[in-house]
Amino acid sequence: MKPSPKRLARSLAALPLGLALALTACPLLEELERRGLEPVAVIDDLTPEVEASALQLRHGPTLNELAAYYCPRLSGDPLTRAACSLTLGPAPHRSHMAFEFGITIRVANPNEVPIPALDILLALTLFDAHEAEALGAICLSLCGADDPECDGTPKPGACVSTQDDIRTIDDFIARLPGLIEDIASGKAEEELRKSTIAAGGDIVLDLAFVMGIDQALGVFEKTAWAYVEDLLAGRDASLVVPVSAEGSVFVQVPALGRVGVNYGPLKTTWNIEESL
Repeated sequence: MKPSPKRLARSLAALPLGLALALTACPLLEELERRGLEPVAVIDDLTPEVEASALQLRHGPTLNELAAYYCPRLSGDPLTRAACSLTLGPAPHRSHMAFEFGITIRVANPNEVPIPALDILLALTLFDAHEAEALGAICLSLCGADDPECDGTPKPGACVSTQDDIRTIDDFIARLPGLIEDIASGKAEEELRKSTIAAGGDIVLDLAFVMGIDQALGVFEKTAWAYVEDLLAGRDASLVVPVSAEGSVFVQVPALGRVGVNYGPLKTTWNIEESL
């Protein structure tokens, strides 16, 4: 029985670097058989390691601002709506209700040659296993030095994989469109250009994302009345948001080709404070 393509790739991984790179241009099976080489299970030695942080809420409205925004919208009682403004202050403008969150992803290259990082897939779940549960997902393509126009827009074939065990954008078909609207400005251009991972080195991507305001406000509204009531009554209030993140990083590895590496799920909570 002939070895599978995956096992052939593992054989290449065990060869000296120059020979392995030369073999990638040859019919693999014939060359391995000619040299009397047996496939060996060392594919993990070539696959990059990925570490990711839990999602950090970096900017967003305070609990009081959320309550002031939702209070007149949730109550049908004119007296309560009047109390909203008197107790909580005027409702903030919609544009002041944006949420921004971040994640740090480290990708380590065990290979003896530099390799490119291609795409980043991130899925976000808010209020996991709760009536307000919401799923968002986004795919980013990283840039090379020769791509000055790159802004993270997914390239053809981005965040998809033929590997059965790798998360792809299609695994999050139930996502709420626009919940993760885009990568945040600021250091985005610099971070997207960290696409070359040095031989034996790593890259650290500090990525920030913004939520679509309408989508996020629709999700947070489902939990709002509890803290609105507390604040109207002069009681202490809190909002604890269970958050989960998972996804994949896609890289190009010599002899293996396009490879995906999963990360997560990483669970945390966001504590929305009453005031800054």
